[in-house]
Amino acid sequence: MPHNIPAIHVQKHTKSISDNKRTEVANLQNYIQEVLQDHHTFLQGSYKNDTSTSDINDVDIVAVRVNTYSGTYSSVPVSSSVMWDQIFTEIEEKLRQNPGRYQWTVTRVDKCIEVRTASFKADVVPAVQIDPNLKNDNIAIYSFKKGLEKVNFPNTHYKNGVAKHDATNQNYKPVVRMFKNWALNHFGESDVVSSYHVESLVHNSPNDNFYDDHAASFVLIGGHIVKLLKQRNVLPVIIKSVCGSEDITANWDLANRQAFCDALDKSVTHALNAYHAGSQYDAQSHWAKAFNL
Repeated sequence: MPHNIPAIHVQKHTKSISDNKRTEVANLQNYIQEVLQDHHTFLQGSYKNDTSTSDINDVDIVAVRVNTYSGTYSSVPVSSSVMWDQIFTEIEEKLRQNPGRYQWTVTRVDKCIEVRTASFKADVVPAVQIDPNLKNDNIAIYSFKKGLEKVNFPNTHYKNGVAKHDATNQNYKPVVRMFKNWALNHFGESDVVSSYHVESLVHNSPNDNFYDDHAASFVLIGGHIVKLLKQRNVLPVIIKSVCGSEDITANWDLANRQAFCDALDKSVTHALNAYHAGSQYDAQSHWAKAFNL
């Protein structure tokens, strides 16, 4: 169905990062690999999965300590143990002693080591193996705040995103970017909702809700997400992550989840009004309200 929402106002929320920025990120990751040497590094998260907003300035880089296995999740026998503090410290020291191609600061936080350059923040995530084959998916990461190891599935995340993208006629990833832009406009960098929550919620939407017309996709998928979250408030419904390995609502604070749901519910109404508006002016006005602009 035709509508009066200007295409440029939809596309600005769905566009991917530029080729120049891709080159910058690749160069940074390659350099961090050089610095860490005996670690196996790779990109993960929104950048890797091409679901980041176009103005991304932070990336996730996993640094696996080769031939070091999780004492919690791996069945590989080990002759000695290495503490997580030592694993983090080794990476910190190497990053602080970098030869100087980049000027950066290095700070340890809960699950990663932040490396800040003039144009990027790289979250370098220390990890250990679970399987002897580094190409296999599962790795273990650590949270000092919780004092727990957690299994991470970056390759499954990537593969599931690619499969969903193919199954939706290449509409999944731009729609994820649109919802991430929506969330940033409403909640900024607060803890109300994470990028991973947003992507997982979109991933849960049926494939026939994804249209080449991304304004229609926003209305249908936004409505589905609202319905799903409202259902979750009264029933023990599991909302699976992109990896399919966890319930994303299990550790999502109820108040934050409700704030997200309420804001999206209002935005879907604005977007629907934009879709049916009789003039371009009214359509653009309602669409801007949907995205808190």
